[in-house]
Amino acid sequence: MGLLRDWAFIEDMTRIPALSELVREALIKALFTRDDRVLPPAIVGTLSKTPAVTVKVKDDAEVRKLVQVLNGEESTVSLGLSAEDFHYFRRQLGVARGKEIGIAPRPRSLLTYDWLVPEPRGVQLDFSAYGSVEFPEGSARAVAQVGAAWTDLSREALANGRAVPFVPTVPLDFAIGDALWGDAPFASYEGDFGAYVLGLRTVSGYGHRTMVGFDAVSTEGSGYDLVHAILPHAAEFFLPVAVALRLVARPAARRILTYRYADGAKLAAGLEALTRSGRAVAWAHVADAGAAAALRPTLPPDPFTLQVSLAGPESGLATREKAIDALLAGFTSKASDVPDPFDLPSEAYRKTADRVGRSLFVGEVRAPVRSLADLHGKLAGLGEQVGAKASLYASVRSTGVVSAFPAFEVQKDRPRVYELSKGVHRIAKTIPGAVFASRLAHLWEDDEAFRKRMGILTALKRDIDAAQVLQPLVSP
Repeated sequence: MGLLRDWAFIEDMTRIPALSELVREALIKALFTRDDRVLPPAIVGTLSKTPAVTVKVKDDAEVRKLVQVLNGEESTVSLGLSAEDFHYFRRQLGVARGKEIGIAPRPRSLLTYDWLVPEPRGVQLDFSAYGSVEFPEGSARAVAQVGAAWTDLSREALANGRAVPFVPTVPLDFAIGDALWGDAPFASYEGDFGAYVLGLRTVSGYGHRTMVGFDAVSTEGSGYDLVHAILPHAAEFFLPVAVALRLVARPAARRILTYRYADGAKLAAGLEALTRSGRAVAWAHVADAGAAAALRPTLPPDPFTLQVSLAGPESGLATREKAIDALLAGFTSKASDVPDPFDLPSEAYRKTADRVGRSLFVGEVRAPVRSLADLHGKLAGLGEQVGAKASLYASVRSTGVVSAFPAFEVQKDRPRVYELSKGVHRIAKTIPGAVFASRLAHLWEDDEAFRKRMGILTALKRDIDAAQVLQPLVSP
């Protein structure tokens, strides 16, 4: 995550005399769109720089050594590069005494858009070759290296008699690390990704192996208070290399129930009844017609499709299914033979991810599940206003909240991203209990309590990453 760097950069920008009169929101827009009519050329140049070197990680010892080189503890000679690679590395980074060079991981897949401020001329880590998974014997957990694809983790867990309880609300080809430094929306009906994280194996800004949380302890305690508080900012305080995850036992049987609705209000009423009932399901996902066409192009899309995953002993599934049918009254048809987006062969899953990924996503709207129809209607109206067809992917929580991801069929340029983000932000404000969460929305937040928390986190980062290596704060 790069929120602290973006926030500090904007705070510093407001202190520049030539820009101090700009309204904060106008400044954020100019920075995001790289508007050279408003910003000095030097600022536009800083924001346009990309990491100078990409390093493909195969072992965490390589990461430790690289961090120690960048923080000045080791010489570039210690990297053991060939003469040609050695000179390329030093030339591209402009290695010199006293020069700060940052390091940042590269997401495997990005749902929305990158952070406002890039890692200027630093090192980018590619973890695609660092993806093994350990399954400690006798426990329902896994230790996954951050480059492990979610699909691989899921298949390997089943082969080891376990199951991964969370799935991505939007099925892109995510790695586990994308939930830490990207925006992978992993979740289940019972909780978000963080609920299943036991601990992080990390590398500190001084190249030391560190542990946040625990690999095996499952009780709550101070270690979990820290890991869950730090999880959204983990890659800015440490460099995660592996994640200890809580799994569940492989279910004896599973059913995917598909309900089709013509009326969004009836769908919302059914989902509210489900969340109030206390009935347990593995996950419940909603797709409107546009999203369903991308997920299942061979089937005619209905206005709304709800898929519910049931898991457990075969003997009890029929009774549970009847109970859920009664709660979800109002559907026009039901099927039990429609495939879900997750149990596909690797190649088929990647094709689905490619289709879904063509749309522009701007962030997440969290709202009471009873507001789903209202949210969908307002998003469709926004799409008509800007000439971009809107669609919706959503997952339901047992707490009565829906996590919705609007998607738009439009070119992915920065002005459009900003325009649609503002539109979704305005819509969220009109729905009681709703909030829009995105990389831009965090920067728009000007609440005094939020600013205070950001100040505390920034001070904490300066202490933990005193070496200024892990996505260091950048001054204009």
